Amino acid sequence: MTGAPPQYDAYQSSFHEAFRVELYGVLDALPIPRGGSVLDVPCGDGFYSRRLAERLPAGATLAAVDASQEYLDRVRATVRADAVDVRRADAYELPFGAATFDLVWCAQSLISLDPARAVREMFRVTKPDGAVAILEVDEFHHVLLPWPAELEAVLPAAVHAACLREYGDGIKLAPTRKLRGLLDRVGFGSVRRTTISFDRAAPFGVRTAAFLTHHFEHLRRLARPRLLPALQKVFDRATDPGAADSLYNRPGSELVCINAIYLARPSRETSARLLSDGPPA
Repeated sequence: MTGAPPQYDAYQSSFHEAFRVELYGVLDALPIPRGGSVLDVPCGDGFYSRRLAERLPAGATLAAVDASQEYLDRVRATVRADAVDVRRADAYELPFGAATFDLVWCAQSLISLDPARAVREMFRVTKPDGAVAILEVDEFHHVLLPWPAELEAVLPAAVHAACLREYGDGIKLAPTRKLRGLLDRVGFGSVRRTTISFDRAAPFGVRTAAFLTHHFEHLRRLARPRLLPALQKVFDRATDPGAADSLYNRPGSELVCINAIYLARPSRETSARLLSDGPPA
């Protein structure tokens, strides 16, 4: 269990701020019954927990779990103590009994976890008639931008090579491509995917520009070293906020973020086995 936030903390926070309205819309559509119980795991800095606490139906309860004490301190500082049960715990050993929650929410966290272990534990604490909702992205198609023609093909290839080296050829490489199979294997009988896009057009607002800056820093770390020197110069100009023809400032420049939400419900057979014998292997 680690006490520090992940290295992508600022990047993820900028995503939350740039697309707050759309992300809140996702949360507001989640199936939370009156008097139900909700788990946010891992809850991170509490961005989603805050909205969930605001929108809980009458009599519903919310628990927020994370391994980072710094994150939990942020949650406690921004969410009313009577609105959420905040606990420090490992995502693989949640401090709750089997079949506790009507809804388990997990957002963009599988990259920092062992996905199979984490999803199995989510399954364990979900009620037989409950659901697990997971928001994830495909690293290679999450952010679409009108890159210069010279970079259009080589930049995604460079990102793929870097991610393959960093994460291996597993679910972390592109969670949305393999998550359905994992959910099926764990024992969810019904899995529904909804793909949504968040769209912005230049001139970008302050929050969108801040997200772009973090995204470009991410690409600069992952992909730029793998580009030829001439293409590195093209990349630098395209991501220079002071250049009139950069992606920040080019007239007609558009940003599209593609996200996937998986809503998974346990099958009756595996739920019955879980309650009697434990989670599937």
